[in-house]
Amino acid sequence: MGNMQQSFERELRAAGEAPDADIDIADVALMLAACDRPDISLAPYRAHLDELTAAAHNALGQKDAPVHVAAGVLSGVIAGRYRYLGDAETYDDPKNANLAHVIDRRKGLPVTLGILYLHIARKLGLDMAGLNFPGHFVLRLSGPGEALVIDPFNGGQPLSAADLLALIRSVEGPQARLTPEACEAVGTRDILLRLENNILSRAIRGGEFARAREVVTRMIWLAPQRAGLRFELGRLEVHAGHMGAAADAFATCVDLATGIGETRIAGMAEEALRQLKTRLN
Repeated sequence: MGNMQQSFERELRAAGEAPDADIDIADVALMLAACDRPDISLAPYRAHLDELTAAAHNALGQKDAPVHVAAGVLSGVIAGRYRYLGDAETYDDPKNANLAHVIDRRKGLPVTLGILYLHIARKLGLDMAGLNFPGHFVLRLSGPGEALVIDPFNGGQPLSAADLLALIRSVEGPQARLTPEACEAVGTRDILLRLENNILSRAIRGGEFARAREVVTRMIWLAPQRAGLRFELGRLEVHAGHMGAAADAFATCVDLATGIGETRIAGMAEEALRQLKTRLN
């Protein structure tokens, strides 16, 4: 592992120990991107984020702008002036889940583009959150007595309740309902894990298990208390033939899951450990 990779690991582990509110979402997303592109310098990407923020700050003018005005400014800068749009044509391209590539290409997934909106909104003091919406990441911008849900994939356009229902049915089928859970805000760490999970699921689907193990490992750096990630790592270690490492991952999963009352995942990990010991004996 090179010095830069070791540096990114240290930074990601530090973010993993930090409170959610202290995590700089765009900077951590850039470090995750650089894990796959260790040859790049992050300085130009950070400068570009500053440029986006300055443009939005200048366009916003009044500090207490109504929600629809602030949303219009964000979409006007990100999708309008800088031409960031969702990649509908090559949606599954892994580059769409890498923030550095997204900045290079000006296109990406809903969650990657959403990170740009969240970064700028936070720098401007706006109250914006990502939502726990299945299949398609959306954002909510809130102000005194009002809130607006926007779609970062489609130019930051506002979404009505009917739009959200249509969106959830396009993901989960015609009987799907718009539940309160789908509209709950999620934390910064969860958004970054959702970003990486796009890469992980594509790697597993493509049979790239060594790649999947790399991605799960850095997800664990970022969220060391998530029992499910240890279980996934254990499965990937078994696939690689690393039985000792698999046993360690499953045992850690049991400890973490038991400690926070996740009995289902604890039971799955205990069963996996039992099967592993049977194979080893």
